[in-house]
Amino acid sequence: MLTTEFLSGNQFEEYGSWLKAQDPETISEYFGCALGPEAIDNLVEKFSQNDQQNHFLIAKIKHQWVGTIHIATHTKAVEFGVIVAMLHRRQGIANAMMDQAITWARNRFYTDLYMHCIERNSAIKRLCQKHDLKVRNMMGDSQADLILLPPTPFTYLKEQMTAQHNLLAKFFPYQYSYQ
Repeated sequence: MLTTEFLSGNQFEEYGSWLKAQDPETISEYFGCALGPEAIDNLVEKFSQNDQQNHFLIAKIKHQWVGTIHIATHTKAVEFGVIVAMLHRRQGIANAMMDQAITWARNRFYTDLYMHCIERNSAIKRLCQKHDLKVRNMMGDSQADLILLPPTPFTYLKEQMTAQHNLLAKFFPYQYSYQ
């Protein structure tokens, strides 16, 4: 059963710990290069210092982290960084997180979404295309963009239904399945 939640600012270190527990290939696919524990700690410290512009959506199965989306917010734009643990790929986790994160961004009136795609990470490019982001080659790597539509009553309802599901799943874990 997949559940999601947003981290509060004082939980960002948990994100760093989870990142450091990932295999080197996953880290390299996400950042585009090898990144050691000290670099991850420095990155998380930067995020913590600016927690109003950094948000983390966490995906869990049986209370274990299986994926995250880092959402960096700017004036009218958001940038997503998606990572799913190696053992949990190809199960729809990134797709579910992406759908929820796009709804979250729309409901907060962001107008532009973009993602940086490492050339060798074809799964992220497929995810972008699935969610209508336009992938453009940028000297080897790619940039993916999407103009976000304004929120609708449906997007607000969708966000509330997801929150309700996650809350109920905490109390009745075997009766609520996300996928």
